[in-house]
Amino acid sequence: MKTMITIAAAAALFGVAGTAAAQQSVTVGGTAPAICMLPASYSFVSGNAGATGAGFSGQVWSIPQSAFAGTDATPVPGDGYAIRVRGTGFCNTSHTIEVRSARGGLSEGAQGAAAPSGFANRRNMTYRAHWTNGSSSTPVGPVAEIVNVSTPGAQSTADYTVSGTLPPPGTRPFDVIMSVQRPPLATPLVAGFYWDTLTVTLAPSS
Repeated sequence: MKTMITIAAAAALFGVAGTAAAQQSVTVGGTAPAICMLPASYSFVSGNAGATGAGFSGQVWSIPQSAFAGTDATPVPGDGYAIRVRGTGFCNTSHTIEVRSARGGLSEGAQGAAAPSGFANRRNMTYRAHWTNGSSSTPVGPVAEIVNVSTPGAQSTADYTVSGTLPPPGTRPFDVIMSVQRPPLATPLVAGFYWDTLTVTLAPSS
């Protein structure tokens, strides 16, 4: 039995050694979609020059008259009256952050309309938007910012390019900062409702 087993093993090994190997590779792949989502809602985080969270609800910031115009309709001067609001967004790729002002700051009446003689009908705004780590106001990645905007349709775009040092944001807090610029003005404000619409857009770039 021992001899037969040895011969059979030798024959089997000889047969394997004499056979050409066949090899084939199959590639398996799939694609994950590029997704960027802005916060579904925002909450007040901080204010400047006396701004508080009481005037923010949903996606509307209501500025009290005391921060805007005095009893004689003269614009209130001082530091930028500003709030920071925050929500949780998501993005998994390189993208652009865009901020756009519809009316070019807080203005009364028709968009871009000139003020009546002897009056003012506008207060410039500064708008900023960026990702943050949530524990502070320090931006993560680039900041889209319109400084002292006074032109309807003004916009700014920041490119968030994913790299070895800047990973995709993932699920992360997203901040929007709105600031009323309040330099002294000698002319009174014309009576009316002053407003602007800020549009923030996240657009995947890959």
